[in-house]
Amino acid sequence: MENAVGFYWTLPVTWAQFVELPRDVEAAASASKTIRYQMELIRRYAKEHGFNLIHEEVFLEIQPDRGSIHIQSALDSIERICRTGDATILVVDFSVVQNWRRHGYMDEWFENTHMPIVRIPPDPLRTTEWSFDPGQHFGDWRQRHSYWMSSKHEREVFALRRSLELQKTGLSVNAIAEQLNMEKTPSPTGKPWRESNLRTFLKRQE
Repeated sequence: MENAVGFYWTLPVTWAQFVELPRDVEAAASASKTIRYQMELIRRYAKEHGFNLIHEEVFLEIQPDRGSIHIQSALDSIERICRTGDATILVVDFSVVQNWRRHGYMDEWFENTHMPIVRIPPDPLRTTEWSFDPGQHFGDWRQRHSYWMSSKHEREVFALRRSLELQKTGLSVNAIAEQLNMEKTPSPTGKPWRESNLRTFLKRQE
């Protein structure tokens, strides 16, 4: 039986406050539908094609709309494991359908590593317990992302009004940031409030 390493990656979704991903594969799959889909699809592929999965690696990108060089650390990790265990990389290739989530840096790395790689097409996955259709999922994601981008001004107005209300109670900037996070008041970018970015936001609004 040939050894294999499964590699699963996704983008952050700031408007859903999804900006962190557990390193543990099962925990990551619980946190991200896209990660779970890749895990389920690759595990099924490995079983059907006689691969022994010796490792599974997960990675969350930095920016919500593009791949970056930051993925290199995860690629270095799977390269070491693959060379030590004489393993093939198994990865879901979203880009084969309407250029979904093409990761240019990762693709270039795959082409230049000279290691065996199997790119698995992103077919819909249906089981008795769970189903996932990439086309529908990413279509919905684009619509929600477009709405998020177009409503930035509304978020700024609401966050400013609430921040000023809290300031009047005598809270520090750090305490206001904590309160905004507790109330799930989104920042303009969707990232959690910190004293630094709240202070910058308030100064800019002045």
